[in-house]
Amino acid sequence: MIDAASLFKDPIAHRGLHDKSQGRVENCESAFQAAIEAGFAIECDVRLSADNQVVVFHDDTLGRLTQNKSSVRDLSVAELKKIPFNDGPDRIQTLQELLEQVSEKVPLIIELKSLWDGDEGLALRVSETIGTYFGPVATMSFDPVLVKGVQNWLPHVPNGIVSEHYRDTEEWHFLSRFQRFKLSNMLHWRQSKPDFISYDINDLPSRAVSLFENLMSVPVICWTIRTPEQAARALKICDQITFEGFDPRSMP
Repeated sequence: MIDAASLFKDPIAHRGLHDKSQGRVENCESAFQAAIEAGFAIECDVRLSADNQVVVFHDDTLGRLTQNKSSVRDLSVAELKKIPFNDGPDRIQTLQELLEQVSEKVPLIIELKSLWDGDEGLALRVSETIGTYFGPVATMSFDPVLVKGVQNWLPHVPNGIVSEHYRDTEEWHFLSRFQRFKLSNMLHWRQSKPDFISYDINDLPSRAVSLFENLMSVPVICWTIRTPEQAARALKICDQITFEGFDPRSMP
C-alpha cells in the first residue's frame, strides 16, 4: 500500500486552486492546472452521471455553479458537458480526464460524494477508474459505506474518512441523532478502518480524532483553511491542511 502520510507532504488545494475572478471554477480543469503548476496536492469531489460515469463535481445539483437546476445523477456525461458554468470557460470533467491531466505530477485526493442510500456503485466505478493509475492517489468519503467499498476493491490505495461534528442542521437533517453521534465519533471505525482522517478544522481538537490518531497512528488532515492565521493554528494539531482562497507558500 502507498503510505498515506507520503501524500500529505504539501498543502492540498481544495477543489483545485480555484479563483472565480480569474475564471477558474472549483473542481474544473483550469483550477486543477493552477494547482499542478504551483506544486500543490489536489482535492476533488466526484459523483456518478446518469450513464454511470464518474464526473468531477461537488454538489448533488448543478444550480449553484450553472443556470441548470438538474441533478448530476439525472444527466449523461454528454449532457453535462454541454452546460456552461456561470464563471469561466471550463466544462465538467470526468475522473478519467482529470487523471490524464494530473498524470502523476501531484497527489490527488478524491472525495466520493454520497447519496447515503447504501449503494456502493460510486465506490466500484471510482475503483475501476483509478485501478490502473500509477500516480499518488487516495480516496475518502463522509460515508463509511463508500470508504469500505473502495477498500474492498482497491486495498492498496489509501482510503480515508471525512468527518465533522454532525449537528442537527439542514445538511444532516436526514440522519438520526444516533447516526450523527456515531459519525461524529467515528464509531464505525471497526468496519471502515480508514487509513487517514480528514476533519473539519472548526471541530478540532476532537477527543475521537485524537484517540484514533494515537491508537491507530493515522495521519489527520483538516478542511477548509481559508487564511494564513487559520493555517498556522491548524498545523499545530493536524498533519496537513486543505486550503482555498490564499497561497500557503506565502506563510513564514
